[in-house]
Amino acid sequence: MRTLIFTLLTSFTLAACDNNSLPTTDPTVRFSPNQSNPHWTVINYWAKWCAPCRDEIPELNAFATAHADQVRVLGVNYDGLQGEELNADIEALDIRFPVLLDDPHRALAIERPTALPSTLIISPDGAIRDILLGPQTEASLKAAMTTADNP
Repeated sequence: MRTLIFTLLTSFTLAACDNNSLPTTDPTVRFSPNQSNPHWTVINYWAKWCAPCRDEIPELNAFATAHADQVRVLGVNYDGLQGEELNADIEALDIRFPVLLDDPHRALAIERPTALPSTLIISPDGAIRDILLGPQTEASLKAAMTTADNP
């Protein structure tokens, strides 16, 4: 039992010390840019005032649920909202996937998107495989990952 507790505490401590890891609204989910991961990662930039973003959110929710064993979907609030303002927008849009608390563009060494919605497709090896502009659907996200997986 002591070994199990020690192992768990060590794991949590190491995870908390990972300077490359970005927190999300879900304390159990973090994003480590440019590092391998067992899943594909889809990062979607959104804003409450963006009509196509609002239309796209249900598709992202459905995609995240249907493919949870292969993909993790993360959001980024384009306006950089934090705290209660961020939570209010997440609730208003019914976002059901974790939202990054910091914009990952610097950590990913890319330019910050200038159009919304923008969606990054990141392969399990941590490489950005595609940047999609405009609203996505469950089908377009699956196709983007399939294309990126088979260049």
